[in-house]
Amino acid sequence: MLRFQSWEEIEPTATEAERKLKAAVEAGEFCRCGPDGQTPPEPDDWSNLPSARHIRADVLRFFLLGGCTDATVTEIGVLLTGAFVSGELSLIDCEVARNLMFHNCVFQHGIYATRCTALKNVALVSCKLPYLEAAGLKTGGQLSCIGTEFKNEDEIALDLQGADIGHDLFLRSAKIFGEADLNGLKTGGQLSCIGTEFKNKDGKALNLQNADIGQSLFLSSAKIFGEAYLIGLKTGGHLDCTAAEFQNKDGRALNLQNANIARGFIFRDQTAVQGVVDLNAARCGELVDDPDCWPDDAQNGENLILDGFTYHRIFGPTDARTRLNWLARGDTWRGEFFPQPYKQLAKVLHDMGHETDATKVRVALGKKLRHHARKERIANAKHPIQRLWAMATTPALLIWHSLSLLLTGHGFRPERSLIALVLLWGLATLPAHLAWEEGSFAPNSAVALQSGGWATYHADDNHPPHPNPAKDWSLTSTIGRDWESFNRYAYAADLVVPIIDLGQTDAWAPSTTRGPWGWHLWWARWVFTLAGWIVTALGAAALTGIIRRE
Repeated sequence: MLRFQSWEEIEPTATEAERKLKAAVEAGEFCRCGPDGQTPPEPDDWSNLPSARHIRADVLRFFLLGGCTDATVTEIGVLLTGAFVSGELSLIDCEVARNLMFHNCVFQHGIYATRCTALKNVALVSCKLPYLEAAGLKTGGQLSCIGTEFKNEDEIALDLQGADIGHDLFLRSAKIFGEADLNGLKTGGQLSCIGTEFKNKDGKALNLQNADIGQSLFLSSAKIFGEAYLIGLKTGGHLDCTAAEFQNKDGRALNLQNANIARGFIFRDQTAVQGVVDLNAARCGELVDDPDCWPDDAQNGENLILDGFTYHRIFGPTDARTRLNWLARGDTWRGEFFPQPYKQLAKVLHDMGHETDATKVRVALGKKLRHHARKERIANAKHPIQRLWAMATTPALLIWHSLSLLLTGHGFRPERSLIALVLLWGLATLPAHLAWEEGSFAPNSAVALQSGGWATYHADDNHPPHPNPAKDWSLTSTIGRDWESFNRYAYAADLVVPIIDLGQTDAWAPSTTRGPWGWHLWWARWVFTLAGWIVTALGAAALTGIIRRE
């Protein structure tokens, strides 16, 4: 590698393009070695290049570092288009004080710019080169690689590890074959990868670990073949994945563990994923998504990780049915169930005013928690006896959990217990009415039963049985008229509501010998009373929060 110090050293072997470059940098103009907007194909023989387009990397370096008194570079910098650059361009630990702009150029080898300081803008637009090795690069302005092709398959094709870009970084429509290593990158503005193609199937295609993007990161319409490794990413604006394509079928396609997105995480408009989307402990301001864009359950439901993912608002469907289907795709990983995604969604829906949907999410969480608790009782039993006990008692636990869901929504729908109590009351009213009308009730008092008025209703040869002794007794006898009047509704309420006492069950009792409805009610009253106690107890537990705490 030559280190030219003056134009005198270059001039004897200078190509036509190098002489043209000297004139352009001295005039502050573009050096056009080919048609604008047309990148020439890579030459078959780098040793035999046309003089009108051939610039040696060492000559280019000479001008980038300021030239000399005989070849002064203006404050505009080096502006070059359509050239073939042979050799290795090394700017390691160099300071480039002026603009560096290469358009439609083809490089034989990569560019080495490790720890280089570029005080102004750097542009590699629609160029072709094997790689850009610029770890620790610092720029005072933009870095633009729009439409450029980096081709270093199975290796690092774009190395901006730890780079500090003063303003925006543009990779729009670029093609990067090999890893794009932007680990620890810092930008003062946006990072635009709109329409960019990243391809490194056997590893990380895009590495933005711990990158700090001052504004938004745009991956709109990007195609990423390999892992998009965005662990610890921080953006001051949005992360826009609109219509992006992530493909890493056997691993994580989009890894956003512990990422911090200040504004919206946009995941919609035909965004496609093959592989795992990992949002473990990721944070964003707004979730802007289309639930159909998330990966489906083609990998046994373990291709979406939502544990620890937090957001403040949802711009997209907020109905519980759609969101519960979304949660079901990402609430379990390697057999372990995570309740946090449900709590997060319920909180956000509540804060947004969608209380009914928030409650449905809470109920679904309660159902899932109890389902997994039953499975874990058996799985965690170490001793055979413990396992047998767990298996034997799990059906009873299932019944209890089913009652909790049916009657209180696992503590989040206490009004269900009131509805159940009203239904029980209405159900108990029917047999009470039929038993009374068929004459199957009697006073629930030994004194009343032994009174003369009641004794007249005993059937014998001279007195056939009265069709409804209780009703007639309460209307005609002295003690009967002063007795508690029967009311089918009050009697049913006394049976099923344990916290009230209307005196009906103390005054009247069904008889098992006077008719079929009396016999059935005599046995059914125990069922109604027990059911009433269960419903009331569950309702009280739901109102006080005991079930939710459980």
